[in-house]
Parts: sequence; C-alpha cells; structure tokens
Amino acid sequence: MEDFRSIIVKKEGTKKLVINNPTQFDLIGQGAQGAVFRLSEDRCVKIYAQENYRIAESNALKTAEESKIVPKIHEVGANYIVMDYIKGPPLGNYLRTVNFLPVSITKQLLFVLQEMERIGFKKIDCSLRHLLLTDQGELKLIDHVHSINKERAVPVDLFKGLSKLKLLDQFLYQVKELDPNQFSKWMDGLFTIFKNIR
Repeated sequence: MEDFRSIIVKKEGTKKLVINNPTQFDLIGQGAQGAVFRLSEDRCVKIYAQENYRIAESNALKTAEESKIVPKIHEVGANYIVMDYIKGPPLGNYLRTVNFLPVSITKQLLFVLQEMERIGFKKIDCSLRHLLLTDQGELKLIDHVHSINKERAVPVDLFKGLSKLKLLDQFLYQVKELDPNQFSKWMDGLFTIFKNIR
C-alpha cells in the first residue's frame, strides 16, 4: 500500500507551492499553506509546506472537534493532517450555477459564523471557496490555518465573495430579516473599518 508520507510539499517564494507526488493519490486542492490529497472515499490528507501551518490548523480543528461545521481529524503528523473528505462543491461554485441566494443558505451561513464564535475562533470570517456544500445540503468549513491567530469580527472575505457574485445585497437583506442584531453589529463594524481606512 502506498504511503502518503512520501509526498513532498514545499514553498517556493512567498506563495507558490512545489509538489512532488510519487503516489497515486489525487491532488484535490491546494492553497498558500499546503496541498490536499484524497486517500479514500471518506478521507483526505492535507500536507503542509511548513510545520507552523500544520500546528495552527490542527489546533483550530481540535478546538472545534465537537462542532459539525468542520471536518473530523483522524491523524496528525509533523507536516500533515488526515481528516474527513467532504464531498461537495465550494459554495461559490454552487451559487454561480443557481445565480441567486436561497434563504436556507443564508441561515446556514449565519449558523456557521455563530458557531465559529461559539467555538472560540478569533477570525469570524470565511471565503466562499472554503465553504463546501455537501450532498445533504449542509455547509462544512475547511482551511483553518488562521482561525485562531487572526482576529476579525466582520466577515469581510464572505462579503467580498458574495459581492463578486452580485449576491451581497440579497444576503444582507435576508440577514436583516433573520437576525437584525447581527446585521446591526456587522454594519457598525464595517463603518469602523471604512473609517479607519480613510
């Protein structure tokens, strides 16, 4: 049986990853910190270019292990984490195909953000590419390298992604109807952000 530990992921320059994969495991995703390979029907492994990234993400996943919004950890090594494989498209891809924002998705987005806060994450934000929509219609959040060490109370990345799809106004309207308190907090936070930029 092949060993995924023979896969080498290194960082070249500030962002580019160099991947040497002598195995048959398929590369299913990569970002600034590492690359993800599918191991089986229900498991994948994320191999990190630097150990500090693995430490940050494993700490975040362990903090959130009782929550249903993150993948379950199965094994942690010096430069890797074996976790649940989440089957489903990134939320951004799904929203591009339907071209509108179902209220059910807005409710789930609110739940995910509230759950991040409840868990103790400092960065209460996520990009659309890090939200996977499962076959059961549930949102799962991946890529937690910065969840604990970066602080953000307003989901700016989420807002940017929805804005690119021309769905931000619809989202904010729905949030205002579903959770007026959260809407007000976000608007106050955005006002502060824009005020400090000037």
